[in-house]
Amino acid sequence: MPFLPDVSIFTLSNEEWIQLLYDDREMCSKPGPIGYSVSLTTAHIIAAPIYAVAFYTFNIIFEFHLSVVLRPVIYLPYPIVRFTGVFMLRYINGSITFFIFVLFIFGICWSITELFHYRFKLIVGSSLTSEWIKTTARIAAVTRWTLVVLTFVTVSTIPLCVIGMFDQTMHKMRFSQNPQTEYRKLQVINQYPEILCMSALTLPKTADAGLKPIHLFNLSAFFFVGVGFFLSGFTGLTSYLALRRMVAQTRASMKTVAMHKAFLISLFSQVCVHGVMLGFPVFIYIIAAIFNFDGNEVAYVAIVMASLHGTMSTLAMILLNRPLYELFMTKIWRVFTPNMVFIRDQSSFISTGASR
Repeated sequence: MPFLPDVSIFTLSNEEWIQLLYDDREMCSKPGPIGYSVSLTTAHIIAAPIYAVAFYTFNIIFEFHLSVVLRPVIYLPYPIVRFTGVFMLRYINGSITFFIFVLFIFGICWSITELFHYRFKLIVGSSLTSEWIKTTARIAAVTRWTLVVLTFVTVSTIPLCVIGMFDQTMHKMRFSQNPQTEYRKLQVINQYPEILCMSALTLPKTADAGLKPIHLFNLSAFFFVGVGFFLSGFTGLTSYLALRRMVAQTRASMKTVAMHKAFLISLFSQVCVHGVMLGFPVFIYIIAAIFNFDGNEVAYVAIVMASLHGTMSTLAMILLNRPLYELFMTKIWRVFTPNMVFIRDQSSFISTGASR
């Protein structure tokens, strides 16, 4: 099969474009499992107070897009996902909404990397650090430029992947002819006709469809994430070692060193939260694809986890940062005890009833 769809986008009629971009057939409105929908909604109701206190715009947008615009429904062990967003969003072509979601993930990865890199530059650029620590800046610079190139390559494949939506129906029809499907006496198209909607996406196998843009995107994105994790870990570990050396061999202010250490610990905790809560769904998907594991229930739990990664990361940032923690507790206290007056010192909160 050719690398790109054998179709001219200029020959499509208005009706064909509308059907391609907005498929509002009745079967396309089928919702996901009720338990999954309730869990997703409940999780964000619980998360709302955290965002109300610590307003983190990017994470809010990410979770809103995942839970409201996408709201993915999966069909393991088949590599199919269907997006069931609220109201009219469930009829939009899945390729468009999914790759907007991918751009949000790129933004999160770059924001984490830049936080580590900024702290790394402050510490390595100090006159108190030794030469061997300063040489690590060259490695970090090369790695960072590699990440920039991978970002450009990966993002440039997204328009090609969107063009692949013209082939989606053909790739989905292949499931009805799969020998493994016949062995199970199951025609996936007959059981799940809604996967023929344009809001549903499938990942074609290279053995059946040859090399496609989505395969290049997956490969490039894999290297992007790998290099990003390496850069974050490298700059974070080097910064920590530099701080230890500054304490051992110089007269650096202990308050300054403590501030840098606290910030690095907070960053590491946030990265671990992102890695676990976003990595677990990817791990489940890979296991299901390789071993044909019918684990929809586990996968839905993983999606709810992924939708809360921003909330948990924000909570980790608050709990591990004393000024933010005190501000958080102050606001929470004011919400639940509006008639109380605060007197805050470094160790505790003292509250007294407000006289009337």
